Amino acid sequence: MNFRHHIPNICTLLNAFSGMAAIFFLSQGGIDKALIFWGACYVFDGLDGLLARYLKAESDLGKQLDSLADAISFGALPTYFLFTICEAGDPLLSLGCIMYLLGVILRLARFNVAESKTIFFQGLSSPLAALVVGWVGIGLGPLPLVCYPLLAGLLAFLMNAPLPLLKTKGFQHVPKPFLILAGFVFVLAMGLQVLFETSLLIPLGLLLYLLLSLTAFHRSKDKS
Repeated sequence: MNFRHHIPNICTLLNAFSGMAAIFFLSQGGIDKALIFWGACYVFDGLDGLLARYLKAESDLGKQLDSLADAISFGALPTYFLFTICEAGDPLLSLGCIMYLLGVILRLARFNVAESKTIFFQGLSSPLAALVVGWVGIGLGPLPLVCYPLLAGLLAFLMNAPLPLLKTKGFQHVPKPFLILAGFVFVLAMGLQVLFETSLLIPLGLLLYLLLSLTAFHRSKDKS
């Protein structure tokens, strides 16, 4: 095995490193630096898959390594983030965080044994769930304490619910008019985000993703 086959795995390890670095800076009160490394997790998580396909370096090792890294970056990190913005000693919050972390681990295990040829995920992906945690914690500001364990439990459920959500390669099965309309709405939301400093971009993006996924799923059922 030559060096190019290791490049995707190096990106995966950088994903795990970024997640651990973000946890470290959160523990030191450095929220700005933590957010930079949290963003880096998404960059490396996207790069490893792209490079693996481009370099024809996909492997069982890479698949397992990717899930282990995601358990840190999109499991342990958002869980710890919830503790830092709330009262860590609250038993209800502790229960919610445990449910969230277990939900991520179960979701990743299910992904590793799932059929890879389908164009759909089953359940919300752990990176998207972590994005919701970050949006609620930062974009919405302080909320009543009870909201956070409820959010954690809801996300744990959605990650393991039989909900068909598109993989990247599945968007080619969505009718072009739907994609154009979704793109227009998303760009409009980006403009509103810049002009009025709203916090609607992430939830609107998730809603569009859900609608496009359901559209593609129903079309695939009709064809079959």
